Amino acid sequence: MSFEKVESAVTAEARADADKILAEARKESEELMGRFREESQKILEEAIHQAEVASARETARQLGLARHEGRLEVLNAKNSVIDDIFRKVDDKLRSLDKKDYMTLIEGWIRSMSPEICGTLRVSPKDAEIYSREFLMRINSGRPLQGAFTAVVEDNTIDGGFIIEGDTYTVDFTLDRKLNELRESIAGELARELFES
Repeated sequence: MSFEKVESAVTAEARADADKILAEARKESEELMGRFREESQKILEEAIHQAEVASARETARQLGLARHEGRLEVLNAKNSVIDDIFRKVDDKLRSLDKKDYMTLIEGWIRSMSPEICGTLRVSPKDAEIYSREFLMRINSGRPLQGAFTAVVEDNTIDGGFIIEGDTYTVDFTLDRKLNELRESIAGELARELFES
């Protein structure tokens, strides 16, 4: 056998081995790429699923937040309406003419238990209403131990009065009466105004 034939046979065998190795490498590479594609597809699908879950959660959170904010806005609007009503009541009380204001004050005093007595503390602007004649008229229907003895001006009072007895104080100021009124009827007023 000639050298050329040997060389040709060795080269052919080497080429066949190289082709075989190359074919196996391609096959392994394709298998690896196939597994990589499958794993990548699974990872992608899981990522999409997680993103959808996170998106749904965030959407639900945002929706809940929007509902909460909407309820707060409605509540604030309702409270604003109720506040406006009580502001108007306050304005109406403070703008009563002298006769109606005296009638209101006298009614509050007459509604008190006969044991409540003492000094009347009043706003300086209202002091003229609580004249000697007014006290005599009020005291005429009360027992002697339940009489109101004096009227004292108090700059901290804007309307109404405070009774100072020996061991107690009774607050009948307009601010206090309006707060009591609000506490007692605000819920009922809200139901009447906003429930249908």
